[in-house]
Amino acid sequence: MEMLQIADREPVVNHIYRELRQAILQGRFPPESRLIETKLAELLNVSRTPVREAVLRLESEGLVKRVRGKGLRVQDTRAKISEVVVIRQALEGAAARLACANARDEEIAALVASSHQGMAAISQGVSVKDRSQLDWQFHMHLAHASHSERLIRLIEEFYAYSFSELVPASHPDESALLQRQHIAVADALQQRDADAAEQAIRQHLDTTLQSIRARIG
Repeated sequence: MEMLQIADREPVVNHIYRELRQAILQGRFPPESRLIETKLAELLNVSRTPVREAVLRLESEGLVKRVRGKGLRVQDTRAKISEVVVIRQALEGAAARLACANARDEEIAALVASSHQGMAAISQGVSVKDRSQLDWQFHMHLAHASHSERLIRLIEEFYAYSFSELVPASHPDESALLQRQHIAVADALQQRDADAAEQAIRQHLDTTLQSIRARIG
């Protein structure tokens, strides 16, 4: 495997976590392959301590697992994606309904602006990394508009589990469809139409699931 790249502007543990996570999701570490912390430290040109911390985070997400007699093994995440997205549909569908009742006008305005910002980013050639951040922001705007602290925490958690940061790497037409679906969610919230908002976010997450599957095979 080629040397992984560590930039200087973020904490080392965060970089290691991000790089290893992307390597797993992109198939550079195939399912069932063994990860050895000392070798990872050599690849990344860092000490073993931050690698161990990053691996613990990957274990908590179910991306890797310690198997007796086999060491640290990469897990096949494909079978888990559908389950996680179904959970996200329930969580974000509930958030959409609550947001229609609870969100302040300025919170809905922020969600609308976020949806259009994501669409503009495609035509402007914004980087995949920055578009991934915009996607995260949209879903967090929705979560916070629900005014449910428990839902917010769960949506944050399951967003990470569903590997949605891979979505911005989709084909441009598919990316545009996903952004139009963001706009549809925002429009329904503007109308305070709970049924339409829930249906729109569920449909969006169905499309998201297909996009993620295309990225991880």
